[in-house]
Amino acid sequence: AGSALRFTSCFAQFGTAQALVQAPTLAPGMVATALAVALGSSLLMYALTAATAPLASLYFQADALTPLILAFGLSLPLSALGAIPGALLMRAGRFARRSALEVGAYVAGFGGVGGVCALMGLGAWSLVWGTLAQQALFLAAGFGLLRPELSWPKTRPDWGAILRPGSRYSLIGFLEFLWANIESLSIGRSLGAGALGLLNRAQMLAALPAEMAMRGLTRVMFPALSAIQSERQRIADGFLVLLLLNCSTRTVMAAVMCAAAPDVVLALLGPRWTDAAPVLAAIALTVPAGFAYSACGVTLDSLGTRDRKLRAQAALIVLKLGLILALLSHGLVAVALGVVLAEWVRAAVGLSLVCRELPVNRRALAQALLAVAAAGLVVYSSIVLTQLLCHAAGAGLFVRLAAQAAAAAVAVVVCAWAGLRASTAWDPLQRLDTVRRWRDAALAWRPAWSRP
Repeated sequence: AGSALRFTSCFAQFGTAQALVQAPTLAPGMVATALAVALGSSLLMYALTAATAPLASLYFQADALTPLILAFGLSLPLSALGAIPGALLMRAGRFARRSALEVGAYVAGFGGVGGVCALMGLGAWSLVWGTLAQQALFLAAGFGLLRPELSWPKTRPDWGAILRPGSRYSLIGFLEFLWANIESLSIGRSLGAGALGLLNRAQMLAALPAEMAMRGLTRVMFPALSAIQSERQRIADGFLVLLLLNCSTRTVMAAVMCAAAPDVVLALLGPRWTDAAPVLAAIALTVPAGFAYSACGVTLDSLGTRDRKLRAQAALIVLKLGLILALLSHGLVAVALGVVLAEWVRAAVGLSLVCRELPVNRRALAQALLAVAAAGLVVYSSIVLTQLLCHAAGAGLFVRLAAQAAAAAVAVVVCAWAGLRASTAWDPLQRLDTVRRWRDAALAWRPAWSRP
């Protein structure tokens, strides 16, 4: 049911939340217009989903799927309307309040209602009712907290301020959906369910730690940059610092996953999944590239420059599809390497688009990327060396994992300290007072035992 809804969910919200956050000023009628657009588009997508539900049951060969989709499809209007108060909280910088509402709705809705339904033996329906309860609670709590003044939009500019950017955001979201699912659709059809399962688990292991560690940064970045979209030099400096922070974290995690892939797969998935190890080692290399492009995309969205991003994304999808189709006959690992190449090309395109829009110091950008690559290489080398020593000593699986984790931690500390020392000559950091003060405090800190 989730797979069947994924396509229509790209257009259900119609980009209304992004349009509200990115708007330079919020006119009185824009919130009401956004609600009207979100409600209309989500109901239209629900009608399309309901009409095609029997086809989904036929495709998946599951008769019980049709009623599930009809009920689960109600999440489209609930999530589209709930995105409006969420966007207003983001625009106001009330991230803690939004997170509290999300957690509360999840615990009470999905955990409470869904858990009770599961205990009653409702099976898959417990997931449906839990999800709907979660979304309804977030919607009610969001509007109860903000209580925005609502009136039917009366002027054409109100509609245009939402529909023009919203349509582009929806199309960009759909293209990004295609980008993320091309390999799954191709591999599932050509190489079978087994290969698709290996790819799916490898992608989950590679991306999940980095996503959970840095998800909040991307959420805060869009409204923060949108608020200062007229100050291009300030945005350029902030983009470089965030890119360095974002990519360094993800590069370290990717280096760990790439080097320790055999032991990670053995420990987390078991011996039946050892064929996923080389796929994980390759797919891990997409993590820093994917999040580098994400930072570029958020920056471009905050500036309101969507057309170039739209054209670039469409061309990149054609490139990725061509690479995958050309490599399918060479096996799953070859396809994974093709995905890696496509992700890095996309990251390079994203960086070039940002450099066109902002006064980015290209020398500072090159210094940041070289520093990140060097840190990843140091971490990767430390883990590989530790692996060789552990295998030579005949160490067990969990002893090897502990040793690799310790080696990676030491390498990260060394790289972080070297980076802090080198950052004294990095121009973007000198112009951002808050980050510079944080850096200076970190350099001045010494443990208590080392103080005179």
